[in-house]
Amino acid sequence: MESIIHINSVSKSFGSFQALHNVTLDIPKGSFTTLLGPSGCGKTTLMRLIAGFYEPDAGDIFIEGNKVNGIPAFKRNTPLVFQEYALFPHMTVYDNISYGLKLRKLPRADIKAKVTDMLDMFELQGLEHRYPRQLSGGQQQRVAFARALITGQNVLLMDEPLSNLDAKMRVEVRNELRVLQQRTGITAIFVTHDQEEALSISDRIAVFNGGRLCQVGTPWEIYYQPQSAFVADFVGTANFVEGEVVGFENTDIIVKCDGFATRIHNDSYTVQQGDKVTLVIRPEFISILEPGDGDASGDNVWSGAIVRHSFLGRMTRYWVQAGALQWIVDDSSPRLHGNMEGFVRLVLDKKKVRLLPSGS
Repeated sequence: MESIIHINSVSKSFGSFQALHNVTLDIPKGSFTTLLGPSGCGKTTLMRLIAGFYEPDAGDIFIEGNKVNGIPAFKRNTPLVFQEYALFPHMTVYDNISYGLKLRKLPRADIKAKVTDMLDMFELQGLEHRYPRQLSGGQQQRVAFARALITGQNVLLMDEPLSNLDAKMRVEVRNELRVLQQRTGITAIFVTHDQEEALSISDRIAVFNGGRLCQVGTPWEIYYQPQSAFVADFVGTANFVEGEVVGFENTDIIVKCDGFATRIHNDSYTVQQGDKVTLVIRPEFISILEPGDGDASGDNVWSGAIVRHSFLGRMTRYWVQAGALQWIVDDSSPRLHGNMEGFVRLVLDKKKVRLLPSGS
């Protein structure tokens, strides 16, 4: 896939604090790429480097094949939408959206035509004479996007633009944003710390921690094939079980965990007998059986007791103590008689266990 932005070995420090460590990343043209990570991980710093608000201490940034180091922000054609929207409070919706075109001294008729197109695209018809204070949070966000895109840029940068919206509005606006990006074909780079948000709207996710790029991949790869314990833990919920490889049988790796043998389907893992490993198991990949639910026995069956539960609407989350281990299990098919209690058995799907080197 053709890259529109290439970040090559970029580092950035602020005094004694190093915000980015030798980051290399390609942004495919026409993609929706999310920079994801906890606060202080470097994702916003990288966004501002792309926009031209910061200059890298080392490394280069290329946009459409052109090196942009030293080029000021207003010449990069990479508009940045902030979480505060940054709308002019004394200007109407029409004037906010048309601001960039007026700076370019376009004819009045051309400006009106382009603003009308933006009003239609963002469903802002009839609001053009209102001021930002007269708009809802979602409407203000749409005005900010319209203003950023009206001058025809191919790249849109967004720094946590939905964080000021309530939960329901965030979902609605992010879905609208995704539809818009796909319809226009622009390249969107989106900063967030919200894992669900990143998984739901991205083509690619770049996960950061401590100023370093941990993993880049599709949402499916990030969630189901994490390359480190940090990525597995930050993106979603996971059980982490330490073990040792004790043998191989057909296509299975046999790992001893807390005295129990656990079988894992060998999905091209390169491990040897005696290796210390970490098993990563998502809560939804564990079946939970009550007494009388049928026979289940074997290497991937654990017996334990429910110590607490949490009803989450679409599922019930259980914490099950099995030996020295406490498992998190998500049951998406709640029992008609209510929450489970007492002793249960846990069944692990060997094809859905992720294997990582211990300490990764």
